[in-house]
Amino acid sequence: MTDSLLIGRDHPASALRAAVDRTAASHGGLVLVVGEAGIGKTALVTEAAAGRRDDLLVAFATSWESEAVPDNWLWLQVLRSLRGRLGEEAWTALRPAPAIEAFLGERDGTRPVDFELHDAVTQLLIGASRLRPLLIVLDDLHFSDTASIELLKFACQHTFFERVLFVGTYRDSEIDPGHRLRGRMLQLVAKAAMVGLDGLTEDGVAALVEATAGAAPDADTVAEITRRTGGNPFFVEQSALLWASGQPVDATSAGMRDALRRRIDQLPEPILRMLTLASVGGREFHAGVMAQASGLEQFRIEAALDLACQTRLVRRERDRYVFVHDLVRETLYQSMDPAEAAHHHGCVVRALQADQSLKKHMLVTEIAHHAWVAGDDLDPETAVDLIARAGAKANSCMSIASSEKYFRRAVERCAPGMVRKRVLLRLQLADAVHWLKREDEARGIFALALHEAEDSGDPMLLARAAMDAPQTEDVAELMRLKALAYEGLAGERPEPGLEHEALSRQLLYRFMIAARESGDDEEISFGLWATHASNWGPGTAARRQEIVEELAEITRRTGDEEMRLLSSSLRWVVLLEQGDPAYLAQLAAFRALADAAETEHWHGGSNIDQAITDILQGRFDAAAARIDEAASLMVDEKAHLDLVAHLRWELQLARGGIPDTTGLRRSYYGGHYTDLLTGIGALRSGDTDRARRLRDRLAAVDDMYGSWESLMLRFEAELAVADGDADLARAVYDRLAPHEGEWLIAMWGTSVSGPISHWLGTLAASLGDRDRAAAHFRNAFEQADRLDAAPWSEAARAGLACLEAPPAAPPAAGDVFRREGATWTLAYGGAVLHLPHAKGLADLRELLAHPGEDIAAADLLDPAEAVAADARLGGDDVLDAASRARFREHLEVLDEQIDTATAIGDDARAAALDTERRALIEHLKAATGLGGRSRRLGDNHERARKSVTNRIRNTLKKIEDGHPALGAHLREAVATGSSCAYRPGPEAPKWTL
Repeated sequence: MTDSLLIGRDHPASALRAAVDRTAASHGGLVLVVGEAGIGKTALVTEAAAGRRDDLLVAFATSWESEAVPDNWLWLQVLRSLRGRLGEEAWTALRPAPAIEAFLGERDGTRPVDFELHDAVTQLLIGASRLRPLLIVLDDLHFSDTASIELLKFACQHTFFERVLFVGTYRDSEIDPGHRLRGRMLQLVAKAAMVGLDGLTEDGVAALVEATAGAAPDADTVAEITRRTGGNPFFVEQSALLWASGQPVDATSAGMRDALRRRIDQLPEPILRMLTLASVGGREFHAGVMAQASGLEQFRIEAALDLACQTRLVRRERDRYVFVHDLVRETLYQSMDPAEAAHHHGCVVRALQADQSLKKHMLVTEIAHHAWVAGDDLDPETAVDLIARAGAKANSCMSIASSEKYFRRAVERCAPGMVRKRVLLRLQLADAVHWLKREDEARGIFALALHEAEDSGDPMLLARAAMDAPQTEDVAELMRLKALAYEGLAGERPEPGLEHEALSRQLLYRFMIAARESGDDEEISFGLWATHASNWGPGTAARRQEIVEELAEITRRTGDEEMRLLSSSLRWVVLLEQGDPAYLAQLAAFRALADAAETEHWHGGSNIDQAITDILQGRFDAAAARIDEAASLMVDEKAHLDLVAHLRWELQLARGGIPDTTGLRRSYYGGHYTDLLTGIGALRSGDTDRARRLRDRLAAVDDMYGSWESLMLRFEAELAVADGDADLARAVYDRLAPHEGEWLIAMWGTSVSGPISHWLGTLAASLGDRDRAAAHFRNAFEQADRLDAAPWSEAARAGLACLEAPPAAPPAAGDVFRREGATWTLAYGGAVLHLPHAKGLADLRELLAHPGEDIAAADLLDPAEAVAADARLGGDDVLDAASRARFREHLEVLDEQIDTATAIGDDARAAALDTERRALIEHLKAATGLGGRSRRLGDNHERARKSVTNRIRNTLKKIEDGHPALGAHLREAVATGSSCAYRPGPEAPKWTL
């Protein structure tokens, strides 16, 4: 024990010091410091005495655990200690009575009677206290002889008004009803001030470990040490030394084992037997489970456990008992031989099976532990079922490492004849190992499951194994196995020449027929989920709704809460996909279920689903907050954090920005997932060439789309319009046209790309069919209005407005560099190029308007950019920093939205947004004091040089790609740097600007 520190003992130390202070000033009394072995009793009283050695007389005595101890051994030590501290002269002046001299062996004669000795000692103490206040410390009273206790009682009673303080320590946990001193100690307790010591808190444990080991442990280590030691300082110090030496936290030292063994050996036999049985149940255990497992009446067990509570080895809580120290439980548990322990674990499992109401007292994982440790004492069918349930529970909570452990154990416990169960468990194990990124090991387990399923001769089992295995690896072998399973179910070979996806659909159809004939809910559920997973894209929602409804019905029969939550979540998705406003009521129903669930996983899922609707309806700030909340609740769930990352991408896209794909992992959704999202981002930034390359790469991949087919269709629609690809536009239009009225939904509902009618209108407009495009856009905004999807309603109305606007005037003859709304018309040498608005084009137009003049790069920055510079460089204070930041952010959003609208051919919306942007800039001019004049940016010249040079260079590259002659002319005539200029030479074009 680190005596000098008294870590975590502020209150008891203060109480003891107060008693000492009172003794020095007025009168003493009796203080009893109680607690278990190693709790710090001796350290506490030693510290209190050490601080007063100069002004108090202090005498120490300690008991000895031996039958050879003479009567009044404590007082013999006290008198010797007192005599030594006083010195012979002062001792003699006290005139000790003959009884004391005889007691000390300094006078011949008979032993004094008890009363004579008691009175003589008391008078001597009173005399000594008149020289200086007297503090007498009596340690370990639980080991004391009875005579010493009797003398203490007498002295306390007759010195109360003197300056004599008696401080005794003892282990109250060991003074049980059978202890020889119990009656006498209870009489002392009635007269004493009690100071009790319990285990340290986690903060105290952390401080003590750091003081002992010289290093601060992490929070998990502190929690584990606290749990195992109960905060007992002796055990904490021992654990800290072991930890500091590199040993695991659950190691024990010889001193710890000796202390534990001593403590346990003192237990009465009935209590010892009861606690040993309880140790099988874990640190927390229940009397009802023990009663069912042991066959004893519960009231007898509770009576024995209540006596055990007096030993402070266990404590009673509301509906259970708890071992104070896990070390004690482990010591008791290890006292049994393995066969006996296994039998007791088996008894616990059988008790829970016999009385299902007892299961509420234990976690699924605790029951699985008992089933595993029971070994051969429990039949394999029961053991495997319980262990597999724990794996499924851990998997549903996304504790993948735990699910792997339980599935692996379940596979190991399967008996040779449990082929079907073993194959299904191998598939679950392989999936968990795959999630943990051990792909090679996962492939091996999948292969073993497939091989065993084929050897079983069961076509249902083979079908499940073939559908559960990864569908993009070894496709030829998977098709062979699926064909074999199909033949077993249908009695004939599948049609020749089927592609993989078509074969899978036919196999699932045959599987569902067989599953329904069997009436097996588990088989039906698998078939429904597999069918649901393979049916995504336009035109599939109605079928998936039937599947989800049937799954919900199965949950009502089976009580599977996880399936109920999942089917409820998917039900609102299929309603939204069909444009049904009832999706909002279903979403509310799902969120109520999810918020009432026990796991944070489903609480996070509730936030994710609401965030999807917030994005759909234009509440972007609310969506961002819910996404952040979901991320905090799912911090340990890597798979679902991928969904969160995708939803952040969707939010950026909906806000009109260029979404970033750097935070998205390729492996979870498939190797081409980020290619698709990157392609959509490339279109947003105007990089049509890159988007085309990515689309060509995606189109070359077989069976890759899965649940994100609708997102691929959106990408192709945007690309067709931006690239002017009439063939692609017609192909996508034909694919979407039969499903007008539905919405494009992908990624299991996390990606909502608006009503199909919107994209049909966009495609029809790009193909020149204005009447059909207008009809589609009207349908689109009506559908969006029904769902309160304001962003999509606005987009459809803008598309319609663009169609109804008068045609633009033909470009002027000659050389043209002119902006028309959101589009620039560039004509040179007889060729014309149209480009979406970009700041680099505006820069070039300004240079062309002043041929031969040097224009400072800073002067090409518009007022909004000047505000951004001022925010960093300390400009005018008319706008505060927060206001400037908001204006700057809004301008950036407007720029991105203008670029997006231009890229998809929505010129009307681009023009409206540009008008808003110009109005905002005029407001900024007034607010910053620019008054329409060019602001000189001083130290900001270098930033202006880089910004303007980069955007002019990027713009020149786009011009060269679409109009090589004009690009070459401008590349030669335009100079960039701190000052920029257009120097066309003697034969300068006459620009229409």
